[in-house]
Amino acid sequence: MKVTFISTYPPTKCGVGEHARHLVKSLEKTGIKPEVIAIKNPDSINPFYFLKLAKKASKKDSEEDIIHLQFHISIFGRLFGVLPGFFMPLMLIYFRLFSKSKILITLHDVPKKSDSEKVGRKGKILFYYYKLIYFFLRNFTDMLITHSEYGRKIILDEWKIKEKKVISLPLGLPTNIKKLNQIACKKKLGYLGKKILLLLGFIRRSQNHEMVLKTLKELDEKVILLIAGKVQLKKDQAAYENLLKKIEELQLKDRIKLFGFVKDEDLPLVLNATDIGITLHVQGGGDFLSSTMAMQLAYQIPTLSTNIPSFENLKKNKKCIETFKEDDSVDLTKKIKSLLNNPSKIKYLKEHSKNYWNENNWNEIGKRTKNLYLSLFKKNSINNDKKV
Repeated sequence: MKVTFISTYPPTKCGVGEHARHLVKSLEKTGIKPEVIAIKNPDSINPFYFLKLAKKASKKDSEEDIIHLQFHISIFGRLFGVLPGFFMPLMLIYFRLFSKSKILITLHDVPKKSDSEKVGRKGKILFYYYKLIYFFLRNFTDMLITHSEYGRKIILDEWKIKEKKVISLPLGLPTNIKKLNQIACKKKLGYLGKKILLLLGFIRRSQNHEMVLKTLKELDEKVILLIAGKVQLKKDQAAYENLLKKIEELQLKDRIKLFGFVKDEDLPLVLNATDIGITLHVQGGGDFLSSTMAMQLAYQIPTLSTNIPSFENLKKNKKCIETFKEDDSVDLTKKIKSLLNNPSKIKYLKEHSKNYWNENNWNEIGKRTKNLYLSLFKKNSINNDKKV
């Protein structure tokens, strides 16, 4: 069985690419060595660029092979520089005509009509455009993978895809964890005796950093905030500049540390020093899980997240995070104070984070992905036996 990956991939800095990198490594531990065909130009307006990738993936393939695509609408080109993801259907048509492989797609965005409508006219237009994309996902693939049961439910209920064709496989959690003494880490960072809050990940205009600053202003001066991340997209530069202005206005410069991008080798120092992690993701549309949240859960950091449906489902089913009302600094302040003064709650979140890690670390996800691949051929073998 030959497995070919099509995805963005490092050195391209992208959450989907990082997911693919971790999955490749986890599969290698199971004995599968995927060939990676990297999407180096995800914004290309040239359809032949993506057809070339499809041709390379299906070259000399067989009925015992797998082509596994990582799908986010933003990484499969733009028709006329406008319509995102348009060349994914083109690739699927090519595979249907010229490939013998099984086609699997991991869905990194699963749109939901009610969420799209909240965004306004643009969201509604994008949702109906997704209908075109999902026609091909429904009819030109062998298996679709979502990151959660919530995402799988959206696929089944809203997109009417056959149940046997959709499986839930959680976002993997890191295995290369380096546990360090918290007090020693705080001392090295210059925050001995302080309580540390952490915002980890790219700085985006969709995230309400100002709310966190207002919260920090209401907390004891022994509480400080670390921001580990940088701007990824040009459109978010204004949000970063506004963050700097607000820090000055609220006179919080001495209580906030802006790290910018933190190298992998330096992350354990920051993560081990943290008392509470905060994630500010918005729902966007449909299913959503966060790689930065996964990193914090792997380090058993008590995590406070916006109460979007994806995170509420994680809280309900796995009990490993706590949530606060989106864009509500009063509720966030209340939740942080409650956690800082409740050792039993912190212990509870740490224990459930560890359980979640044991079930869904990358080694386990690699094994389950391999079993998923094999199940496709077992089904095929059973069907052939029935025909005989």
